[in-house]
Amino acid sequence: MTTASLFEKLREHELEMNRLNDQENEEKHVKSIALKAVGQKDDQDPSECSDSETLNLLTRKFVKFLKKNIRDKN
Repeated sequence: MTTASLFEKLREHELEMNRLNDQENEEKHVKSIALKAVGQKDDQDPSECSDSETLNLLTRKFVKFLKKNIRDKN
């Protein structure tokens, strides 16, 4: 095998790998997040538990988001 043919095969492989990586990145961006609805009991004040539950949910989602972005950058 000559150096030129080896270089050509390496270049083809590199282009294919880049194409596959681009395709994977596009598929990752298509995913969506669904939030789960939670019913409340009538005897509780809706603003009491709703605010703390919402804050907890947002905090957990934000921490997950930060961890994922840090991991993806590395």
